[in-house]
Amino acid sequence: MATESLALAVPRVAARRRVGYWRLTGAMTLQVLAISYALVGLIQGFGWWFALVGTATLVLVTGAGLRSLGVPRGVVPVLLLVESAAIMTAAFGRGTGLLGLIPTPATVAGWGQYLQQAMLSIYQQGTPAEALPEFLFLVVGGGCLLALMLDTLAVAIRTPAFTALAVAAVLVVPGALLGDGLDPFALAASAAAYLWLLRSDVRTRRSATPRPGAALSVGASAVAVAVILAGTAPGFEQGGATSFTAGGISIGGTVTPLVDLGKDLRRPAAVRALTYTTNAANGQYLKLASLDQFTGSVWKHRERDTNRLTDGATIGPVAGLSDAVKTTKISTTIEIDQMTSRWLPAPAPVQSVKGLNGTWSWDPDDLTIGGINSTTQGQRYTATSLVLQPTADQLKAAGGIVPQDVQRDLFLPPRMPQIIQQTALEATKDALTEYDKAVALQDYFRDNGFVYSTQTPLKQGFDGDGARVIARFLEVKSGYCVHYASAMALMARTLGIPSRVAEGYLPGATSGGTASNPGQYTVTSDDLHAWPELYFAGVGWVPFEPTVGRGSVPDYTRPQTDAAAPAPTSTSTSGAAPKALVPTDPANQTGSATFTAQSTAQPLATGIGVSLLVIAALLVPAVWRRLRRRRRLHELNDEWGGATLVWDELRDTVRDLGWSAPPTETPRVFAGRIAVAVAGTPGEDAVKRLLAELERDAYGPPTRRWAGGLADDLTAVVAALEAQAGAALRIKALLLPVSLLPAGWPSAARPRSAA
Repeated sequence: MATESLALAVPRVAARRRVGYWRLTGAMTLQVLAISYALVGLIQGFGWWFALVGTATLVLVTGAGLRSLGVPRGVVPVLLLVESAAIMTAAFGRGTGLLGLIPTPATVAGWGQYLQQAMLSIYQQGTPAEALPEFLFLVVGGGCLLALMLDTLAVAIRTPAFTALAVAAVLVVPGALLGDGLDPFALAASAAAYLWLLRSDVRTRRSATPRPGAALSVGASAVAVAVILAGTAPGFEQGGATSFTAGGISIGGTVTPLVDLGKDLRRPAAVRALTYTTNAANGQYLKLASLDQFTGSVWKHRERDTNRLTDGATIGPVAGLSDAVKTTKISTTIEIDQMTSRWLPAPAPVQSVKGLNGTWSWDPDDLTIGGINSTTQGQRYTATSLVLQPTADQLKAAGGIVPQDVQRDLFLPPRMPQIIQQTALEATKDALTEYDKAVALQDYFRDNGFVYSTQTPLKQGFDGDGARVIARFLEVKSGYCVHYASAMALMARTLGIPSRVAEGYLPGATSGGTASNPGQYTVTSDDLHAWPELYFAGVGWVPFEPTVGRGSVPDYTRPQTDAAAPAPTSTSTSGAAPKALVPTDPANQTGSATFTAQSTAQPLATGIGVSLLVIAALLVPAVWRRLRRRRRLHELNDEWGGATLVWDELRDTVRDLGWSAPPTETPRVFAGRIAVAVAGTPGEDAVKRLLAELERDAYGPPTRRWAGGLADDLTAVVAALEAQAGAALRIKALLLPVSLLPAGWPSAARPRSAA
């Protein structure tokens, strides 16, 4: 009677566990939805959202389905990992996977390229970022990883409380990258979903009637208090990293100012940064800062002791400037629009500034003006500057001792790529003076097939301003001002010429005017620019323009009298529509050389691949069970096969067919039930012989007998049992072999008795 009660209780336990798996899966799916809401604003559009939620939900549902089919709880994460690999191979394998699903070394290498490109794109783009293939790779891969972590922690090892680590790791991303920080409602939704997951786990473990009211009340109160505290308490203000959104330009606020420049140059539409009027004959380059410290991976503005800037006070002198160089004093009134920087844009070298709000300072070495407790946002000021007009002869005759504070601008990091110095030597092989070498370097970029492109470096994964990036730029011969300026500055240093990179703006577009009423110039994000400055003893710092298709070549770089320098390419009419991308950019015409657009068949192929993977995962238990039976039959056919294997296989078979097979049942009673079930078939006599053999092995003297007949009798009994069970039970036994569960786990079906 006790055995009968135990057998009847087992299905209820198994059914409750199956319901519990799906309950936990539902709670984890809600958690994914809450997290996905927190990520809104990082990537443009909603395609990424469907990819994230769909991928994570598929993995979670697969895990619940496998456990409902009887796959051991600890084995499921391994199968889910296989499923995730197949999903990533189908979606991002580019045809390198076996059957489109199984990753190969080439597939893994492709994933590495996606990851590298994604890291670079994160580094370069603002939020919301364009939905590039590399970002979708991160989204789908992140969805798989998130689902794996949630399933493993909440179900496989039964520690759902630790899912908070996975959730927190994801929520850090929007908190750090979004300009407004983490949305309080997204945080509240994630916390509520976490509490529901904990409650679902409790309901799964306990059979009592659920009473969620008290737990949810406490949890809701805690969430409400946290949200109110986050929004009102001092020190808990919502915030995030400064983002480069369409609302305005932010530059110079990080340790990678040239990378900031590249982000703004790739804006889909130009943003007006500032306007200015000047009494100069032409528009002027507006310099923000000199980047004179090269670390090997980035150009930085060297921090020095600065002088407090007072309104209208003289700034200077200009380092290294000779009295023999002709200069013209100009006045420029600048009004900042959508541009924020800790550096002040002005024609260089600046001599004085009037009208600034806040506290500012200036650097005695390069005259960079920086804010102490202020930025450029909303500023309107007037700068007095000098226009330097050195001649080619003066630069040729330049020479002498380089000051100590300038010699540091010759520094090169160890293990520089050889191509930088080799290219410099090749470009200047016929040059004699430092001036000739500088002009030869400038001409090298303009006369050797270099192309201006803001997209090629990003697409081919070498964007930035480090030494390795510049080495790659010299090979590809495609990049934008950051690469041209950095390359020429580094090449000049290898030739012994002090150099640095200036960051600022091109002159912009003018609306016209007269000598007495100068026109207004409009400067946009498309006019952001970088150019090299080289030092000549006896003259000072001199700017050059190596960038193809941008800016104007200085007159002093041409020994003979030339026609007037062409106007900067950015100085079109102010009424012209802002350009989305630079027209000379070949990457915008031909597409990326690395990433190709997915064909219309790609979603279908992905769906088919995922379906095949799910089918394969579902067939794993069946294959496993058949291999176990085959191994036992093989051992029985050996000379020393034993009858114990026969009864192990018989018990597993009847469990798969829905019978109860309690371990307390004696072999004779068990064999009697089987004999009744297969009465009238060859299996009836076979089971009697198997019972006799088992009792002889257990109670008789040890003997040596050939056990080949045991395999034949076992096969006959199994065939008879499956025949009397019917097709439906046979299919169930094949696909849901509960005998793979530990011995303490009984059959999930209703116990049967042959009697």
